[in-house]
Amino acid sequence: MKFAKLSLAAIMAMGISAFATDIKVDGDVKVFYGTNDADEWAGALAGHAPEDSGLFKQDNSYANAAFRIGMTANDMPAGLTGRISLTLLETLGLESSIVSDVWAGNHVGSQIWFDEANIKGTVFDKTTVIAGRQYLDTPMVFSEKWNIASNSYDAAVVVDQHIEKTALVAAWVMRSNVNGINTVSTEERFGGQTFDTFPGAFGSDANGAYAFGAVTSLIPYTTAQAWYYSVDSIADAYWLQADVKPAIGEDMNLEIGGQFAGTMLGDGMAKKLGLNDTDDATVWAVKVGLDIAGARISGAYSSVDKGDVGFANVGGAQSKLYTEAWWNYGYVSATDTDAYNITAEYSWADVADFGAYYTYSEQDKKTAGTADDKEMTEFALTASKSFGAFDTSLAYIYTDADDQNDGDSYNTLQVYLTYNF
Repeated sequence: MKFAKLSLAAIMAMGISAFATDIKVDGDVKVFYGTNDADEWAGALAGHAPEDSGLFKQDNSYANAAFRIGMTANDMPAGLTGRISLTLLETLGLESSIVSDVWAGNHVGSQIWFDEANIKGTVFDKTTVIAGRQYLDTPMVFSEKWNIASNSYDAAVVVDQHIEKTALVAAWVMRSNVNGINTVSTEERFGGQTFDTFPGAFGSDANGAYAFGAVTSLIPYTTAQAWYYSVDSIADAYWLQADVKPAIGEDMNLEIGGQFAGTMLGDGMAKKLGLNDTDDATVWAVKVGLDIAGARISGAYSSVDKGDVGFANVGGAQSKLYTEAWWNYGYVSATDTDAYNITAEYSWADVADFGAYYTYSEQDKKTAGTADDKEMTEFALTASKSFGAFDTSLAYIYTDADDQNDGDSYNTLQVYLTYNF
């Protein structure tokens, strides 16, 4: 008797095909590598301090491979759409001789998890509901795309578009695998509990988070948005933003943007931290840029005042502030911090896309808990080129931060390889 061996993709397809006939498959294969010359480096795995440091040395290098396959069923009963996606994170044994650290996850080896598993349906003609595991993109709760694997959320999201050029959003977020600098929290085996009550990183008994937003383009050349968040027993927050992009000539656009946001620490979290009095924090940021047929240059400034909670992604690493660094996240969004960013990008037809990014931030010494103000300077250069479905990128990053590498500057080189299917 012969037994047929079915691939994981085939098994997933069989499960969905019982409910749908229109199934689309997508995914990607990634290999990311990074190395630096820092003398004292605590990478994604804490406690890393190599004695023999240098570019391309094993103790100063990190790498991962990732495989993601997704399936979308567009012809399910009652007009529903189903989506499922599986991610495999692997080190391929590189940690034995080439690298000593990882891009994402908690450790070396293999990790696998469902990053998407949701149902989408339309009610009342222009009202869409998405329920289940999904990627989110809001100013203070979002899936971070900078790493080889992105975090996702167990959530229920309602989007209403009955108002012309306007989307009204309401969301309840229960769980997530967001994990700060590691991006995602992972286990070594399939089915391991990688998703925790959101945001579990705070060690709180939170019962999820609520978000309400409005995004509109009713004003000509303008995209405006307003958001309010309530993270149970941890904090409340709001975010206001407007971006104007008028045409000022042929193939020439002016970019002007403004952001204002606030965070308020909840009583439950304040009690956990032993605080009798709580300080709300606010931030404002502005951006001005020029986009000319293939070239773009912009400058941005942000200022966060004193307070208990900053403005990074809840439980994550990045922020949506205009001044956010290209690689060193968590600085510009910290409380009592001023920062500015200068960005220049150029797309050279048939050659490559080039970028140069400069970021400087300074946090007040009282907030930083140091004798001097905590400063961070970053300069990054990138070059990207696509060959059909194959994307490649190279990056150089100069970092000079008071709280990294014993205050000494260091250099980083990174290689990004992605095949899309």
